[in-house]
Amino acid sequence: MKYRDSGMPEENMWKTFFNPAKILKKMEINEALNSYLDIGCGYGTFLFPAAEIVGNAVGFDIDENMIKHCEQLKLNLKKDNIRLIAGDISSGENGFLQTEYKNYFDYVSLFNILHCEEPVALLKLADDLLNNTGKIGAIHWQYKKTPRGPSMEIRPRPEQIIEWAKKVKLKLKKSVDLPPYHYGLIFTK
Repeated sequence: MKYRDSGMPEENMWKTFFNPAKILKKMEINEALNSYLDIGCGYGTFLFPAAEIVGNAVGFDIDENMIKHCEQLKLNLKKDNIRLIAGDISSGENGFLQTEYKNYFDYVSLFNILHCEEPVALLKLADDLLNNTGKIGAIHWQYKKTPRGPSMEIRPRPEQIIEWAKKVKLKLKKSVDLPPYHYGLIFTK
């Protein structure tokens, strides 16, 4: 199931909303990490820059076209440390993730995705995939008028995401401002 209000704009427009290198640094994605999972990787906006920093990166997306786009980019950039997976993260079809990658990742990113129908379940899945010393990074659109992002009715505020994370027994490590349109939260077990 594709999440509500999760359509992607044209790639050149999407790129104007972020400075991936600055965001990754503020979100504590660094050389100390060996394994990184980008849930909802889209165009690879964060996946490919993260793969330059970490040992192994996995991009997961429900949209086959996004995965095909990333596969082509992976070939063009000769990035052997990236694995791409197409699938529905919110369905039982992702069972192989919990088997193959249970307690595996040093970092799981949930970037612009927690407006989904069941954010607590998504945070729980991310927690299950995280190793004991790993981190979950969540970024989202600020709760104000922005050029993109989900409708205000479903756009989560930082306090909401923190409360959802508490239900999964995650601890807030850090909150960061990611101007001009986003905020970030980093959680640990």
